Amino acid sequence: MAYVALYRRYRPRDFDEIVGQEAIVRTLKNQIRTGRIGHAYLFCGMRGTGKTSTARVFAKALNCEQGPTDTPCNRCSNCQAINEGGMIDVIEMDAASNRGIDDIRTLRERVNFPPSEGRYRVYIIDEVHMLTTEAFNALLKTLEEPPEHVVFILATTEPNKLPSTILSRCMRFDFRRVQTRELVAHLKRISAENGVEAEEKALALIARSSQGSMRDALSLLDKALAFGGDKLTYRDALSLFGAVGDDLLFEVSRAVRQRAPGRILDIIEEVMGLGKDLLRFTDDLMGFYRNLLMVSIGAGRNLVDVTDEEYRELEALAKSYSREEILHILDLLKAASNDVRWASQPRTALEAAMVKLAMPELWTGETGTSGRIKALEERVEELEKRLEGLSRRPAACEAQDPDAGGASGGSETGSPAPGGAPIRSEKSLGVMSETVAAPPPEGGEVRREGPGKELLELKEKWPRVLEELARKGKMALVNVMEACRIEPVELQKGNLFLSFEGFDGQKALVEKQKNIIEEAIKNITGMQIAVKGFKKVEAAASRDSQDVSDEEFIRSAVELFGEDIVELEDN
Repeated sequence: MAYVALYRRYRPRDFDEIVGQEAIVRTLKNQIRTGRIGHAYLFCGMRGTGKTSTARVFAKALNCEQGPTDTPCNRCSNCQAINEGGMIDVIEMDAASNRGIDDIRTLRERVNFPPSEGRYRVYIIDEVHMLTTEAFNALLKTLEEPPEHVVFILATTEPNKLPSTILSRCMRFDFRRVQTRELVAHLKRISAENGVEAEEKALALIARSSQGSMRDALSLLDKALAFGGDKLTYRDALSLFGAVGDDLLFEVSRAVRQRAPGRILDIIEEVMGLGKDLLRFTDDLMGFYRNLLMVSIGAGRNLVDVTDEEYRELEALAKSYSREEILHILDLLKAASNDVRWASQPRTALEAAMVKLAMPELWTGETGTSGRIKALEERVEELEKRLEGLSRRPAACEAQDPDAGGASGGSETGSPAPGGAPIRSEKSLGVMSETVAAPPPEGGEVRREGPGKELLELKEKWPRVLEELARKGKMALVNVMEACRIEPVELQKGNLFLSFEGFDGQKALVEKQKNIIEEAIKNITGMQIAVKGFKKVEAAASRDSQDVSDEEFIRSAVELFGEDIVELEDN
């Protein structure tokens, strides 16, 4: 007898053998038990998930000599005829090759004939989305009001291509991908029945490679059994499918965590030496980090398609990664996958991407920006903690002679702040950073307040102000402002001065529309500001070079230490 492929030999013969579609099976069983059998069904889902097999089991349940029953006997003549594909009353059509209006007209003529052997005439139309528009139109009336003895089952992988008029006439069932755990259990049973000793990790690799398709999984198992004989090992499965082991993927993740790009390049050399496909390796690594992300964010166990042992290893590894790091790595791997696919030197493209994984300072377009921001945030946090401790002992701070140093700084530069930068004393900068309740000297005290912050905020939101002007149809004004480099340079008590580098005619154009600029600023920032004039870029640059250093330091001190602590002395 000729060999029969596994996916044909193990096609489900009753509802209990259908794997991974419990909700659909339960609904169909209940319909048969209660007699509420529909006239048109739509089975949709990816390939190999059991659409046609379920349709055949349903037809068998309707026409079994013991039925209609939700447990067809598979022994009567009707069940055996359906199993062998020879029952006259169960008609299977391939819409890919019978897609024209003439084929549907023939179907409409035969629908009215009563069943010859069973109770129902069941029409199973596979890949129904391939029918032409005319064929769909010809099918509509028959599909909506067929004879009582007719049941239509439409199967498709692309339900979005079906007309809404067809969809509205059918009871729709969506077949989901079969989970890895369900596939492994099914493959283990089939291997045992065939006298093959298979390692669970090898079956898990086959299940993941099938991407949720039972037919693909059985085809891959068929191939693996032919390769390994009566024993299937994990190493044999890796060699057969061109995949890399999970141990290598975990090794890559540990090298990334340890910032060891050299080790990652060694792993790539090992992958190349084993003859593995680099694109497959990149995709496997993406899947690995995707699972790591799911574990890190606490997603449901069913979203991580791995064995229980691998899941526990992922849980331990996820503790050493932040979610931001995993997302950055996934972005890099996604770009690397595309580069490896199309690059003339795929190994070089992959190596460059893998080196970036182990060097987080290169993860952003601006070298080190994310790392520097994180370091600054940590430094500010440490400074705030230190200031909180100082504010709790103001008496000790007031008792100290500012010129004599003391606990907070015994020299002009003071003690170093966390991160290495010194905290300057009052003698060098005129900033009384540790006096909390000291009264200000008469006539010489100026308190630094809002304008500095408002100017910074306005500068930060200036591009949005230009966008607001463009949205109002003032593109000519926006073009002039960009060409003349018009930006905020000074803001005092609601009076704004702008930088300017251009001709007088251009300045006149901007001055005529000051009120429009003021309105746009108010819409974006909420500030009530009046544009008072312009300053040449050279003058602004000269002033900045003389004054910006002290201003920046004072502003930083106010932001970090608080307005109630920082005071200015007039030297």
